[in-house]
Amino acid sequence: MDALHAAIKTIHSRPGETISSTFSDLLRSLDSGERFDLTKLYQLNYADFALAMNVLKEWRLDAFRYEPGVVSRAAADPGVVVDAIVLQYGRLEEPSEV
Repeated sequence: MDALHAAIKTIHSRPGETISSTFSDLLRSLDSGERFDLTKLYQLNYADFALAMNVLKEWRLDAFRYEPGVVSRAAADPGVVVDAIVLQYGRLEEPSEV
């Protein structure tokens, strides 16, 4: 999910800005199922709004590929890496370490 990683990078590179808290709230909401105030998205500039829409679009397609809670942790801590869980032939498998 390129948009997810871009949103997390934005959170880490622009701490203290409105975009950071909005993206953090959005990712936490997607990750946990909590409610999110959509009016926060309308306060973003167009490029950040477009990124938020891409996060939503990609999340809809790929949410099943992430361990619950890992996205929220990655948004809060730059040291947490977001790796997708590999799905092969309908079986859930952890990524192999190389």
